[in-house]
Amino acid sequence: MSPNPFRQYFPAFTHSANASWVYLDSAATTQKLQTVIDITEQYYQSSVNVHRSSYKQASETTQKFEEARVVLQKFIHAADSKEIVWTKGATESINLLAACIPRTSFRKGQNIVISALEHHANIVPWQILAQQMGLQIKLMPITDKGVLDIKRGLEVIDQDTALVAVGHVSNALGNINPVKPIIARAQAVGALTVVDGTQAVSHIQVDVQELECDFYVFSSHKMFGPTGVGVLYGKLALLEIMPPYQTGGEMIKTVSFEGTEFLGSPLKFEAGTPNVAGVLGFAIATSFIQEHREAIVKQEDHLRSYLQLRLSKIEGLTIWGDHNNKIATFSFTVSGVTHYDLGSYLNTQNISVRVGHHCAMPLMAFLGINGTIRVSIHCYNTEQELDKFIEALVAGIHLFTNGEAVKSVDKKIDAQGKLAQAIADAKSWDEKFRQIMLAGKALSRLAQEQHTNDLEVFGCESQVWVECQLVDTILRLQGDSSSKIVRGLLAIIFEAIEGKTPATILTFDLDRHLRSIGLARYLSDSRANGVKAVVNNIFEFCQAHSKN
Repeated sequence: MSPNPFRQYFPAFTHSANASWVYLDSAATTQKLQTVIDITEQYYQSSVNVHRSSYKQASETTQKFEEARVVLQKFIHAADSKEIVWTKGATESINLLAACIPRTSFRKGQNIVISALEHHANIVPWQILAQQMGLQIKLMPITDKGVLDIKRGLEVIDQDTALVAVGHVSNALGNINPVKPIIARAQAVGALTVVDGTQAVSHIQVDVQELECDFYVFSSHKMFGPTGVGVLYGKLALLEIMPPYQTGGEMIKTVSFEGTEFLGSPLKFEAGTPNVAGVLGFAIATSFIQEHREAIVKQEDHLRSYLQLRLSKIEGLTIWGDHNNKIATFSFTVSGVTHYDLGSYLNTQNISVRVGHHCAMPLMAFLGINGTIRVSIHCYNTEQELDKFIEALVAGIHLFTNGEAVKSVDKKIDAQGKLAQAIADAKSWDEKFRQIMLAGKALSRLAQEQHTNDLEVFGCESQVWVECQLVDTILRLQGDSSSKIVRGLLAIIFEAIEGKTPATILTFDLDRHLRSIGLARYLSDSRANGVKAVVNNIFEFCQAHSKN
C-alpha cells in the first residue's frame, strides 16, 4: 500500500521521538494538525480579546472568530451561524442544555429517554434534571452484543416522553446509531431531541437540518482541533427562549441596578472571555476535514476492514457492538485475559490503546463485562501500525495465558524470596513488567466467595479486594484481582508491609518504596493511584487498630 498521505500533517508522527509510537486511541482525543498548532501559536504571540475593542487588531481577530462560527455552521449544515454556540466541549454543551432548557418543557411524571449505550456525560446531567423535575429516565434497549435495538427502542418513546438524548456514534463500541428514526419518533410525540455527535463528526457527514434534531453537540479535540472548545448547535427558536447558562461580560446588552437585558443567541451563552485560540484552531481543523472528507472516509474504511479481519482470526477474542454499521473503533475482550493486563503489555510495546469502561459503566454492566480494550483508528494510522498492534496483542495473549516468556526468571525470585529486589534488579521496563507478572504468583489470594463489597478497594483501574487481619498484633494480608499485573503489584506492596505492627506500617512511604525499586517512573497515574488506594485502605485499618 502507498504511504499514508495524512501523516505529514500531524507533527506527532513526523517527530523522531515518536518514530516507533503506535497511537490507537483517537476516540479519546485525536492528534493535532500542524496548522492548528500554528494558528494557536500565532494568536498567543499577539493576543487580543474579541467583541470588546475597536482597534484594528481586535476587530480583525473578532472577524476571524465569527468567521469560525460560520465554518462550523456550514460544516454541520445549520441554518444560521447564530445556532452555533461555543462551549468548552460536548460535556459542557449537554450540561448547558440540562440547565437551560425551560422548565415549562417538562411536567412531573414525564420521562427522558436515553439509550443504554450512552457516555456518562449524556446520562448524568439528565439524571440530575429528572431528579429536579420529578421525571423518569427510560432506556432504549440494546442486544446482548451491544447493538441498539431500534424496534424496541422506538417503542420506549411515548406520549409522556419530554426529551430524547442519544449518541450518534457509541464512544465505547463505535456503533453508528440510527438517529434519524429516533428523532422522527420523538417529534411525533412532541419531545425535544439531543444528539451527542462527539464521535461522529470527524468520521461521517452530518447535516442537522436533514436530521431535524433540536440540539447537536460535539468537541474540537476529537477532530484534530484544540482541547477545551466545542459546539452546541440548537435550533434558533429554541436557543432564543432559553435563559443564559452563565452571566457576566460579553453576553450583556444593558445592565443597571434595576435590571439586566441579555443579548440573543449565541452570545447570550458565551459569558466571559472565550477560548479564542481554541475557536480559531477549531475552524482550521474543521476546514481540513471538510476538504479531505472523501479521502478520510476511504482511508478509515480500508483500515477498519483490515483490522476487523485480523481481529476476527484471534481465538477467544470477542468484538462487541455492531460489526457492520460502525466507525473504525473496535472494542473487544479476550477470554481468560483481562483488558488491564493486555493494555499494560501493549504499553510496553509503545502501543497506545484505551482499556476500561470508557465512561460507559452502565453499558458494561448490561453486557456483563467490566471493561474492554478499545482500539480507535483515524485517517493517520497505517496498515503497518495495525500489523504491529496485532503482533503485540497475540504475544500479550500468549504471555498471559501460557506465561512462557517469564519462565526463565522463575528461579531467581524463588531463590531470593524478595519480590522487590527482583524488580529493582530488572534493567528495563520490559523486564520489570515480566517480574511484576511473576510476582503475582506469590500473592496470598482470597477465595472467590471473599470478593465481597466490604473487601473491595475503590479507586483502582481493575477490581481489587483486600482483607486485613491482626494476628497477635501483626498484620496479615490477603488480596485478589482478576488482573495478573495488579496481583503482582499487590504482592510487591504486601511484601513491604505485611508482618509488621499497625504503628510501624503507618510509617511506610509508598512513593519512596516505588522509587527505590525503580517502579515509580513506569506506573501510569491511574495505576499509581490504584496502588495508593490499596495502601490507604490498609492504613485506615492500621489507624483503627494501632495503640495510642
